[in-house]
Amino acid sequence: MGNYAVLSLYKIYWGGYILSMMVKVDRLSYNFGAYWALKDISFTLGKGEFLFLTGHSGAGKTTLLRMLYGALPVTRGRATVSGIQLNNLKSRHIPQLRRKVGVVFQDFKILPKRTVFDNVAMALEVRGMPRTHLERRVRAIIRAIGLETRSYSTCERLSGGEQQRVAIARSMVANPELILADEPTGNLDIDLTMHLMEIFKQFHTYGTSVIMATHSQEVLKCVPNARIIHLQDGRIASDGQRQNQEEEDAQ
Repeated sequence: MGNYAVLSLYKIYWGGYILSMMVKVDRLSYNFGAYWALKDISFTLGKGEFLFLTGHSGAGKTTLLRMLYGALPVTRGRATVSGIQLNNLKSRHIPQLRRKVGVVFQDFKILPKRTVFDNVAMALEVRGMPRTHLERRVRAIIRAIGLETRSYSTCERLSGGEQQRVAIARSMVANPELILADEPTGNLDIDLTMHLMEIFKQFHTYGTSVIMATHSQEVLKCVPNARIIHLQDGRIASDGQRQNQEEEDAQ
């Protein structure tokens, strides 16, 4: 994929310090009525860092990711993503955030009546990329995910696993500074999971920051040096490397 994920260094100010970071979360909380999905979450993500979010269903992983890409408002605590303050983010500023953040949703959110090529190309069309460059980049990413022969098939004719691959390709094609992935391999077999994790790792190697929610131990093993934040009942239960996570699991 060549230089697709070559990124410039972004620096932001926080509390008087210049920090090379992609995400800053400070005492973030979120509630759905009486239910608190997140409770006083604080962490930072450096540029180029790979972070796994783990925890049981309902621990707060999806809620946290939704807040980081602007689908849920930040009203308690503070959050910054790629230099953009999320507190009281105006709807007109969300497209600016989405240009910097690639998102892989649990439910794909692809257009079933459109082709694989069209779904992936949309991320570049909204940026006004010249057609020649657009076509070259879209074909390369479709080839990388193993769907080259299905490029002009409508997505409603694809299997669930193939649709998930389209969603992953769409999130990566525009060279985002940050990829947020919510169980991106949940519907895939182990061989395809390993292949797509290699693609995530390649983007990460070129400087893309990644936050990935997963239940899979096999996925965690793919990036042994990744940082892991374990969420429990909306709080951060642990924050460290895989070795620390395995020691906790053994206790």
